[in-house]
Amino acid sequence: MSSKTELESGVHALLELSESELEGELGRRLSQTAKEIDRDEPLSVASATGPTVDRETLMSLPDFARKTAERFLDRFNRQMFSLICDKKDPDNDKVRSAAAQGVEVLAYVLSGTLVATFGWLPGIATVIAVIIAKRAAKAGYGAFCDSWEEQLKP
Repeated sequence: MSSKTELESGVHALLELSESELEGELGRRLSQTAKEIDRDEPLSVASATGPTVDRETLMSLPDFARKTAERFLDRFNRQMFSLICDKKDPDNDKVRSAAAQGVEVLAYVLSGTLVATFGWLPGIATVIAVIIAKRAAKAGYGAFCDSWEEQLKP
């Protein structure tokens, strides 16, 4: 399976999840990755499809998993904002064009860009891409970026 097809499959598997479920899934994948590294095991998130998503498991995740996702998103907040909303960023035109085509296309483009720009494992990048794409679609791309920029101000 090509990288593009794998990213599309990974995004597609996540699109039906709510933002809360996506944040839980991100925390679960990050926690699982830490355990796999500690045990010197193959990383399940090296694949864009990542581990199988189970809504029942997501509902029963401990707060630790959600807090892990929040910390991760906070840590990269400014860099992601720049990539997605800053017109001076070299990838911004591609991201804006994708946003005009809908949530799914935006999530595909973002997942590939997050892997290429930040070097993130595909199984992590797909979850973050879907979270951002859903938020942008809900608010409208311009309003989403304006609101995000407000949050970044000290």
